[in-house]
Amino acid sequence: MVLSEAARSVWAKSFNEAGDWLPLWQHMDDSADIAGWLFDHWLAPGVVRLLAEEFAGDVTAARAAVTFLAGVHDLGKATPAFAVQNTVLAQRMRDQGLYMPPTKAELPERHLAHHTVAGHHLLIEWLLGKGWQKRSARAWGVVLGGHHGVPPDSAAENASRNHPELYGTGAWRTVQQELAERAAVRSGTSERLAEWENLKLSAGFQVLVTGLVIVSDWIASNEDLLPFSTGELPEVSENVERTSRALGELRLPAPWRPNGVPNDVAELFRARFRLPADAAPRPVQHAACEVAGTASEPGLVIIEAPMGEGKTEAALAASETMAARWGTGGVLVALPTQATSDAMFHRVVDWLDAMGAEDQQVGGAITLSHGKARFNRLFQGLVRAGRSIEVGCDEKQDRTPHAVVAHSWLSGRKKSQLANFTIGTIDQLLFAGLKSRHLMLRHLGLAGKVVILDEVHAYDAHMNSYLIKVLTWLGAYRVPVLALSATLPADRRRALLEAYRQGRKYGPGDGAGQDLAAIPADVDGNPGYPLLTWSEGPQVRTKVVEPSGRRTEVSIDVLGGSVEDDLDALTCLLRDALSEGGCAAVVRNTVRRVLDTASRLEQEFPGEVTVAHSRFMAADRMRKDSELLDRFGSPDRAVRRPERHIVVASQVIEQSLDVDFDLLVTDLAPADLVLQRMGRLHRHQRGTGQGDRPSTLRSARAYLTGVDCTQNPPELEPASARHIYGAYWLLRSAAVLQPYFGSSITLPDDIAALVQRAYGPEQVEPEDWRGAVSEAWQQWRERTESRESKARDFQIAAPTRPGKAIIGWVSANVGEADDDAQGQGQVRDGAPTLEVILVQHDESGHWFTPNWLPQGSGKLAIPREETPPDGLAQVMASCSLRLPLTFSNADAEEELWAATPPAWEQSALIYRMPVLPVDADGWGRIGDRQIRYTPEMGLEVVDSAD
Repeated sequence: MVLSEAARSVWAKSFNEAGDWLPLWQHMDDSADIAGWLFDHWLAPGVVRLLAEEFAGDVTAARAAVTFLAGVHDLGKATPAFAVQNTVLAQRMRDQGLYMPPTKAELPERHLAHHTVAGHHLLIEWLLGKGWQKRSARAWGVVLGGHHGVPPDSAAENASRNHPELYGTGAWRTVQQELAERAAVRSGTSERLAEWENLKLSAGFQVLVTGLVIVSDWIASNEDLLPFSTGELPEVSENVERTSRALGELRLPAPWRPNGVPNDVAELFRARFRLPADAAPRPVQHAACEVAGTASEPGLVIIEAPMGEGKTEAALAASETMAARWGTGGVLVALPTQATSDAMFHRVVDWLDAMGAEDQQVGGAITLSHGKARFNRLFQGLVRAGRSIEVGCDEKQDRTPHAVVAHSWLSGRKKSQLANFTIGTIDQLLFAGLKSRHLMLRHLGLAGKVVILDEVHAYDAHMNSYLIKVLTWLGAYRVPVLALSATLPADRRRALLEAYRQGRKYGPGDGAGQDLAAIPADVDGNPGYPLLTWSEGPQVRTKVVEPSGRRTEVSIDVLGGSVEDDLDALTCLLRDALSEGGCAAVVRNTVRRVLDTASRLEQEFPGEVTVAHSRFMAADRMRKDSELLDRFGSPDRAVRRPERHIVVASQVIEQSLDVDFDLLVTDLAPADLVLQRMGRLHRHQRGTGQGDRPSTLRSARAYLTGVDCTQNPPELEPASARHIYGAYWLLRSAAVLQPYFGSSITLPDDIAALVQRAYGPEQVEPEDWRGAVSEAWQQWRERTESRESKARDFQIAAPTRPGKAIIGWVSANVGEADDDAQGQGQVRDGAPTLEVILVQHDESGHWFTPNWLPQGSGKLAIPREETPPDGLAQVMASCSLRLPLTFSNADAEEELWAATPPAWEQSALIYRMPVLPVDADGWGRIGDRQIRYTPEMGLEVVDSAD
C-alpha cells in the first residue's frame, strides 16, 4: 500500500548516536509482523483458541485482529502532541504540510494527549467512520490506550479529546487515516470490519491482546534486533526478512507441547519421578490423573490428601495430561514462602529433566520467581545456560545439562511470568489481582499455563481476597488449576469453586453467561478423605478417594507450665524423651519464643540445637533450609541423620519442607496448622543405617504448649492470640483438640473431621467458654472485614459482560508490583517490613562482608565512597535481612538510610536496601534498641516485645 510523503515523514523513534531514526510506518509494520509471529509460534494453543472464540472459533480472524491492533498501537504518535518533541524531525513533518508549533512550550497541555490516549481516540474515531457504534469501538481502542501498561480511565479519556490542537487537523487527519488503513490492509482486517462492528469483545480478550501488543512493541523497539533507518524519507517496502531475522536472534521459546504422555498412570509416575519398577502410585495420584484425563473442559481441581501423600507429584503428572489436552504452554507453581519455592524449583527441574530423558521435546524457559531467586545456584546455572543460546550461537552451544534454560530476555521483572515454567511464591499469583502497571503481562503469562497452588489453606483473609479475585480471572481464561491442601475447611473449598465458576461465565465461548448448577451439598460438609473436588463446565463434582493405607498414630497431650514460662517443663520432657537419642522439633508461634527457647535448650543440650525462623539473612536462610533437608529430610537425602538433635523453629517448618522428626512440641495454632506440624512426625520409613528411631520414640508423640488448659476458658499465649492467629481460632482449636488429650490422633483418618469441626458453623466449645468465644469472634469478624475492605481498595475489577471496555481497569494503581518487601506488603496483610543489608565493621570503622560467609565471600572489604562492583554487590545482596515489624517506622528507616553510602544508589543490586552495620560479635543498634545478629540465632532484638 502506497503512503504519502507526509505519512512517511512521521517518526516513531528519534535519532540514535549514528543519526538514524525510525519512521512510524516501519515501527507499525514491525510490531504487526512480530505480533503475527508470536500468535503463530509463541502463544500457547489454548490461548490462541481462547482468542479465536471471540470470533466464533475463527483463528484467522483472531490473528487478523491481533496483528491489526499491534500495527496501530502507536497511531497516537501521528499527532502534534508527540511529534513536536524532536526539533529536526518535527520540521521535516512541517515541510510535508503537518503543522505544529515550533516548540513544546506552545503546547502546554501535551500531557493530556499522551500517544497512548491519543491512539485510543484516533482508533475509535476511525472505526466510527466505518459505521461502528462507539461502545464496540472503545473495546478495541482501549488496547492502544493501555499498551504502556495502564488503560486510560474515564477522566483521561474525557479530558484529552477537547484539545484538537494536540491531535492535529487537516493534513494530520489524512495521515492518521492512511496509517490506520495500511495496518488494516496488511493484517487482513479491512474486509472483516463490517462483520465485526457489533462484536462484543470480552474483558479477557482486551487484557490478553494488550499484553501481546506490549510484548510486540518491546521487541519492535529493540534497535539491536531491528535497526533504525537512514535517509530523510525512506521508501515504504515489505521486508519479510526483517522481523524473521530479529526473532531468530531473540529465540523466544516455543510453548510446551507435551506428547507421548503414557496412558498408564503407573508408567507415567515411574518415568517422571524415577521410581522403582515395582512402585505403584497412590490412590489420590491415580484419581487426580483420571480427572485430568476425562474432564470435559478445563476447570479447578482441589486435591485434599494427607501430608506426605504425594500431592505435588499428583499435580505435576495431572498438569502434563491437562497441557496435552487443553493446549497450555507451561506450568506455574505457587507456594507460601521463598524456602518452599526453592525446594519446589529443584523438584520441577528434576521432573522436566525426566521428561526430556524420555525424548519428549520439553524446551522452553523456566524462572524462579521471588525476591531472592538470584541466590539459588540451580536457577543461576540455568540463567547462564540461557544466555549462551540468545544470539548467534551454533548448535553445540545450545546444549545444556537440563531440559530447560532461563531465557535472559524473559528474566526481567515485567517479563518473567511469560516463561513457560514459573515456580515462585504465592505473591506472584496474587499480583495478578493487584492494580499495577503492566498487569496485562501477568495475565498473558497465566492464561497459557496450568496453575498449581500448593498449601492453599495457608493464606489469611487479606491474601484470600486476592486469591478469589485471581481465580475469577483464571476461570474466565479457562486456565486449568490444581489446588493442593492437606487440611482445607469446607467454606474455603466452596469459595474457591464459586470464584472460578463465576469467572467462567464471563469468558468467551459456550460458557459465557451460562447458568451454573448448584454446588452439591456435600461440598460444604465432610464427604470423606482424601477428597477430589472439581468444576466441570457448569457442574461441580466430588470423588472420595481410597486411603493409601499410610497411617500414623500420634499421641497428644498438653505439656504443662504457664503459657509464657514452660521452659522448665520443656527441658524435662526433652531430657527424658531424648535419653536414647532422637530428633525433636519445637515449633513456636513467634520469633521471640523461638530465641528464648533455643537459648535455654542450648544450655542443656550444647551443640545439639538448631534454630530456624524468618530473621536470618538470605545466605544463612538458604544454608539452613538445605541443612534441615540434609539432616532431617527423606532417607535418600538425609543419609547422616543426627543421633540426637533439637530444631527450634517458627512456622517456617510447617509448609512444604519434607522434614521428618521423632517428637514434636508445638505452640497451639489453628487446628489445621497443628495437624500440618504433626505431619512432620514419623513422615518416612527409615531402614537400617538411616537413623532408626530410638525405642522410646517408636510411637509418634506431640505436646501442645502456649496454652493453659487448666483454665476455663484456656489461657492463650498473648502474642499468638493478639497478633498471629487471633483468639477465636485458637479457642476453637483447643476445643476440638481437647477430647484427644491423653489419647491419640490418627493421621490421616482424623484430619478431615477435625478441620471441618474447627472451621464449621456449629458450637464446639464448652458452655462456660461461650462468653470468651463470642467476644473473640466479634474481634475476629471486625478485623477480617477491615482486611478484606483494605484488600479491595487495590484490587482490579472482576471480569464483566462482554462488550464493555476495560477503561480504568488499573486506575489508582500501585505502580510496578515486585518481589521485594514493599511489593509483598501489597498483597500480604500488614505493613511492609524493611529489608536491610547486614555488614560487619572492625574497630577502625572499616566495613566488610560477614566473616562467616563461605570462602571467597566472607570478610570482603566494602567501599563507602564508591559504588561496589557487581560481584561484591551480589555478595552484599545475599546479606539482605528483613527486620521485624517494630522497625517499620519512619524514624528507624531514616536512621538506617542516613548511614547508607549515597554511592550505593548506583548499584542495581543493592540500591533499594539501607545498611545495618554490626561489630565483629554481631552487636549493633537501631534507634534506642540494641540488636545482635549471629549465624546460629539470626537477628535478636534485646528486650524486644515483638
